[in-house]
Amino acid sequence: MKIKAKDVNSGYEGYSRVPRFSKKTRAKIIIAAALILVFVSVYVLSLFGVVPLSALKAKVISNITHDNENFPVSINTDSTLRTDNLGDSIVILTTNNVFVYSQRGVLTYSQTHTFASPALSVNGDKAVVFDRGEKGFMLLNEKKVVYSGNSEYDIICAEYGEDGNYALGTHGKSSTSMLSVYSNSHKLIFNWTCDYEHIASIALSSDGEFAGVAVVGADNGELFTTVNYFGFEYNEPFNTHTVNGAVVLDLEYTAFNTLMMFTDNGVYRVEKGAENPQKVADYYSTEFVSCDVNSNGVSVVALAMYGSTNDININVYKSNGKEKANIALNIPVESVSVTDKYIFALAENVIMVYNLSGKQVSEIKIQGDAYSIMPNDDFIYVVSLDKISRCFSYGDSVLELII
Repeated sequence: MKIKAKDVNSGYEGYSRVPRFSKKTRAKIIIAAALILVFVSVYVLSLFGVVPLSALKAKVISNITHDNENFPVSINTDSTLRTDNLGDSIVILTTNNVFVYSQRGVLTYSQTHTFASPALSVNGDKAVVFDRGEKGFMLLNEKKVVYSGNSEYDIICAEYGEDGNYALGTHGKSSTSMLSVYSNSHKLIFNWTCDYEHIASIALSSDGEFAGVAVVGADNGELFTTVNYFGFEYNEPFNTHTVNGAVVLDLEYTAFNTLMMFTDNGVYRVEKGAENPQKVADYYSTEFVSCDVNSNGVSVVALAMYGSTNDININVYKSNGKEKANIALNIPVESVSVTDKYIFALAENVIMVYNLSGKQVSEIKIQGDAYSIMPNDDFIYVVSLDKISRCFSYGDSVLELII
């Protein structure tokens, strides 16, 4: 049987009032819709490569939480010896204290020290503060002081490994210098003495099984650097290489079984068991400006050649030592830094930011004098007179440092 619409009894009798949302409920709906719209826009923009998702996410979170209110962070220029990144945090070493601040500018913790000549060695989210020429040292991470101790001999340099082990380069009792490597339970697991040269730089592999040690010496009035590649199960190094006329600046594990040695006249790649080091880059010591390595082993070296024409470049290398990109600049650079996503060049009154392929993604104009920068993937911490300021890593902006 067919039924017509007019035959259906719906039970409807007259009009009824549709309930309205309260003001509080409507406000919540509007805020939720706005947030959804923002994050959808972020996602769409990131898909098309206009703005990275992480960069917009950092800006949205910062605006919602107002986490920029703690900046600038005040520091005492007269007593501050060094500032650096410690993971995503900031570590400040002074003549009497170590301060660690979160990336929101909140003091996480502080630790006093009595070191006569305090020095700082940072490796990712781990650091060693030690008394250069004396015996005291402290191991740090972003959250706390992990350990405080004293070396048997006076410390020259130190390194805190990703695996939790740590190494101290010291003056030896009957040798010029000595390497001592300790486990994360502070037991000695490796020891090596160097009769005539001074240990200048130490690198520990991420798996906690190998170490690279660079020593500096002199022969007939000429400086040289020797790099040794050690396995903790063996008394002798896998290989030893000497580079004449070079002074080591940094030694880093950039890939599995791969050491990169940065010197004042070139960059060298050292493989475990290799007969000879590979020269990755060649330059004069007067041309070297700055270098840095990120957690993935990508490294950057800034060079400047001045003459009839100024040739200023940032060379980018993969973890295996192969060239990844070359960035030509038209202004002098004071320092260069690299994170997992970006390359940062500090020049006079400007910070230029590039992706790892060498394409410029940001320009931060600085009003005032910046002494140094400490960037991560989201923010750049800028050190100036008596304060540390913060700006975003991605996107053009202006940072005012003038009081």
